[in-house]
Amino acid sequence: MTGRAPRQLSLRVSLDDEATFSNFFVPSDSATGALAVKHLQQRLLNWQQCEARKGATLLEDFTWLWGSQGAGCSHLLQAVCHAADEAGLKVFYLDFADADSLRPEVLDGLEQLDVLCLDHLDQMPAQSAWEQALFGLYNRLAQSGCALIAAASRSPQQMSFMLPDLLSRLQSAAVFYVQVLDDQHKAAALQMRAIRRGFTISNEVAEFLVRRSERSTSSLFSLLNELDRHSLEAGRRITIPMLKTLMGW
Repeated sequence: MTGRAPRQLSLRVSLDDEATFSNFFVPSDSATGALAVKHLQQRLLNWQQCEARKGATLLEDFTWLWGSQGAGCSHLLQAVCHAADEAGLKVFYLDFADADSLRPEVLDGLEQLDVLCLDHLDQMPAQSAWEQALFGLYNRLAQSGCALIAAASRSPQQMSFMLPDLLSRLQSAAVFYVQVLDDQHKAAALQMRAIRRGFTISNEVAEFLVRRSERSTSSLFSLLNELDRHSLEAGRRITIPMLKTLMGW
């Protein structure tokens, strides 16, 4: 195990404050989403109850979330970070969507953490130096007992790393598929978010928002936040006529 300390990068630089477990909408008919949330929350409990996880010979705490853009894998990864941080665990979130500004050395020393979250792992540069660095990190994690959670748009079996040993290590993860919400579920998610912010929107308003706006969940939630502020300033509840006027629809 290396004695190098992890680079001092801020945990909160890329985290969304609203990316929590309580803010993650799981449709009642989505078994895969519910299983992923249950698994992650159970792992968090185990990490809190067992501080001494050193001496492991296999990386038992390795979870892989995958789904297309907007499915919520990044949300769940950041929810783990928030929860682990609140529990006093040493946790770090690294997003490979920002890989152009990173070097493989950023992985040095990360095994000294309690929980490591690697987002958009499929966007890691297809370079030997990066693959060797990730392979080395995996092996150090297996010895240190640090938990690893990765997210990508593909399953481990669909990844195309050039290093066979790295690919075999990644395929040892507990894998969970996170499904993108359909329009009906997006409307329900908007209503859930609204209630958590202290106001309500009708079924008609939620469905209208989904039909008329850009349909990614991130855009919809951002729009909901703007509507909340406008409603407070205007002292009016959100209605379809108000939406049409405000958005120019």
